[in-house]
Amino acid sequence: MVRAFVAAAAIGLALGPASPAAACSGPTQADLDACTAADFKRADTAMNAAYAKLLKGIGPKAQQGLKEAQRAWLLYRDRSCDLEASGAEGGSAQPMVRAGCLAALTGDRTRRLNGYLSCQEGDLSCVGRLTE
Repeated sequence: MVRAFVAAAAIGLALGPASPAAACSGPTQADLDACTAADFKRADTAMNAAYAKLLKGIGPKAQQGLKEAQRAWLLYRDRSCDLEASGAEGGSAQPMVRAGCLAALTGDRTRRLNGYLSCQEGDLSCVGRLTE
């Protein structure tokens, strides 16, 4: 029981309070790894759905810009999470730390993409209004 508590506390400290992995618990590190991997898979699925929906609703020039931005963002996300997980490199918690980071950043990106789908009147920076 103490081991599970210590593992859960370590997740919270490593990933921050808003991380989806904070809800993960289990008797083994493998359980925690599987939980955070599932969190990331759900976040990635949601992001891909928002991306596809946005891509369909904008013009060709904006589509090209979105594709380039998304490719760059994916590289940024992956490298950022590699960096965050490097503190646990070689340890059994490394996959959990990386997956938790991937889930958190992907969730942030999904919120941003979904925001583009619900532009406010007068928002000139809203990608969802770009029709060329």
